[in-house]
Amino acid sequence: MLSVTRLTLPDGFDRTRFALQSSYFFCNHSLFFHVSFLKRGAGARAASNRIRVPIINMKANLLKLLCGAAIGAAGMTTFAGPLNRADVPAQAIWVVHVDCDILRPTAIGQYLLSELDKPDVQAKFAAFQSIFSFDPRKQLHGLTLYSAGSAAEDGVLLMYADFDPERLVTLAKAANGYQSVTNNQHVIHNWIDDKKKSKNGVKPRTYAAFQDSRVVVFGQRQSALASALDVLARSAPSLSTSKSFPEMGTPADTSFLQAAANKLNLSGSDPNAALFRLSKMFRLQIGETQGKLTATLSVEANDEEVAGQMASVGQGLLSLIKLQKDKPEATKLAEALSLKQDGANVAATLALPADDLINLARADAAKKAPKKAEQE
Repeated sequence: MLSVTRLTLPDGFDRTRFALQSSYFFCNHSLFFHVSFLKRGAGARAASNRIRVPIINMKANLLKLLCGAAIGAAGMTTFAGPLNRADVPAQAIWVVHVDCDILRPTAIGQYLLSELDKPDVQAKFAAFQSIFSFDPRKQLHGLTLYSAGSAAEDGVLLMYADFDPERLVTLAKAANGYQSVTNNQHVIHNWIDDKKKSKNGVKPRTYAAFQDSRVVVFGQRQSALASALDVLARSAPSLSTSKSFPEMGTPADTSFLQAAANKLNLSGSDPNAALFRLSKMFRLQIGETQGKLTATLSVEANDEEVAGQMASVGQGLLSLIKLQKDKPEATKLAEALSLKQDGANVAATLALPADDLINLARADAAKKAPKKAEQE
């Protein structure tokens, strides 16, 4: 799982929070990439009354799954590269892109490859490959996840990979409750997702389609998938003709992970939505250049005063973390973090040698090894 974890701050912004978590997992013959920007409900409200803003979790288990099976041997044909703005609808309200081809040759990528070479992981991939004739470590080039709606079911995943459409269609037809429907020149396949809980007595369905032989499209709603196919067919407006998220998908961008969200229109009476009401844009970039990892979270606040308050809270928190001498890993990361305010914009940047990050990951994995062995 790749996760941008949540850091609890003092009570300056009471009962507000922002969470960005992403993970991908294999489920019911499909690869999914799930993003949750905001969780609400009694459980979430009871957890904390304080603002939580994302920082990068550098623990080993997250690093191992950062692109997980998505990295493989160099030299494969590149489909993904930077975010393809023409593949994302103009009305998208949030976008996440993982470029596995950029990640692969980095120090972080090579470390992940070495982790994936372990016997227990190799066995799982061998079983998966024998079924799907697809090795995601070598043949998955990129993932783009976005949503043009406010519901979790509105999300769409674009998977750029070397795949055999006929093989995947055969597997889909063997799934529980398989159905298909024609949408213009595309066929949308769908089946019952047995691993998800029923809603109102009805099991959720997974929808999938192919755009030529370069993209597999996944979704949880037929309407969302149909709209995605229209964009891919260039018959609907895309980000290529939009001013939304202008920093994403530029040719010069070497980030292996990009994420951005516009201000979401959440209920004004919901106290958990305060941070969104105070901000216009959130953006995250993670990349590695010449052995140095850089991760930047940028927030565009509604005005300079709000940005100043955010920066002050952040600086105070970093100072507190640096005083925790009993947690050297946290202190090291805090020392590598910097906060900068520029007008209404606030940016938190983590910059440190990739080898330092890898060493932290290995140390964390070594600490957890005994507990993992006991659980097994």
